[in-house]
Amino acid sequence: MKLILPILAIVCTVLATLTALVFCMSMGANSTPAQIRALKVWMAGLSLLGVAGVVAGIILIRSGQPNWASLAAFAPAVIFGIILLVALLKS
Repeated sequence: MKLILPILAIVCTVLATLTALVFCMSMGANSTPAQIRALKVWMAGLSLLGVAGVVAGIILIRSGQPNWASLAAFAPAVIFGIILLVALLKS
């Protein structure tokens, strides 16, 4: 039972990462080549952040620290939310 929260946090981060990538891809529809390059860099950074959160969560689950695993796995989803909020407030 103590592993349910970390696993749900990992699933949440995976879904948040995919959502962030889809948003980035949709912004590139009518963009210039320079903007598309910038979006690719953002997509790479968001992907690495999501993967780092999932890997950290798995490592902490394996080491027997489910509370820290939940925090580490859920942190990228919070960061994605903050980035989305800032992007929406700017436009």
